[in-house]
Amino acid sequence: MPPGAARYAGHVDAAIRATGAVAPRPPAHPGDRIRGFLFTTERHTAHRTRSWAEARHARDELVWSTSGVMRVAAGDQLWTVPAHRAVWLPAGQPHAIEVSADTVLHATYFARGAAPQLPRGPVVVELLPAVRELLLLNTASPLPPATRMRLQELAIELLVPAPTAQVDLRMPETPRLRHVAEGVLADLAAADSTAAWADRVGLPARELSRAFAAETGLSVTQWRIRARVRASLVPLGSGQPVVATARTLGYASASTFIAHFRSVLGVTPAAYFAPGRDKKHHNVAT
Repeated sequence: MPPGAARYAGHVDAAIRATGAVAPRPPAHPGDRIRGFLFTTERHTAHRTRSWAEARHARDELVWSTSGVMRVAAGDQLWTVPAHRAVWLPAGQPHAIEVSADTVLHATYFARGAAPQLPRGPVVVELLPAVRELLLLNTASPLPPATRMRLQELAIELLVPAPTAQVDLRMPETPRLRHVAEGVLADLAAADSTAAWADRVGLPARELSRAFAAETGLSVTQWRIRARVRASLVPLGSGQPVVATARTLGYASASTFIAHFRSVLGVTPAAYFAPGRDKKHHNVAT
């Protein structure tokens, strides 16, 4: 296990101590608290791509970010998670995490039974701006105990599983960035690099990458992958073979397309379109 993984797996107690609570072994009864409170949060800043090997924790966990993109694997599910979504990981759930460069990752640990509305399996959670601000305020500000408890109760109440209907794309608003996005959508089979797009719109490649990620939550490449997966749903749902669909979208290898499909929707095309399969169980981190 790399050092980062060991630190991640062992930081729960350190995070609890940082908020004034010490609980090396959480009580077994359902309503246990973290020194009287409902949750505590730790933060990791990744200046370059970083991964944590598979780990599990004794407390329920919400993994979220304020910048960058996470890839979270839990069981047989795999999500690419932008900053406006989070992943709920129940206590004991094995999971592994990978983040892009310049990601600020937060792990919030909950007292048992604190969020009964969330399932006992991993799920993508809608991270409303208000919830994010409440979580940040809880970590950054000294608050009277009664105020902190009310804040935490409200934040938990607002945590809900994300919609799973389809793959959405967030369009950038800045004209030059929007030109890139519209160009990608106009020819999904093209494989133009970020550097090539930067030349076309008159920006340094690094500046384009950072600005595009800031407005969409994804890099240009990740955004194109999501756009391709979204475009694949109609032909695949109509019975077109995976190989033909992949070729139409510019993939030289069907296996690469399947891997991209799974990174966005959590399952393979065959599993997603299996007869009688309830799509509500396919969690989409869009």
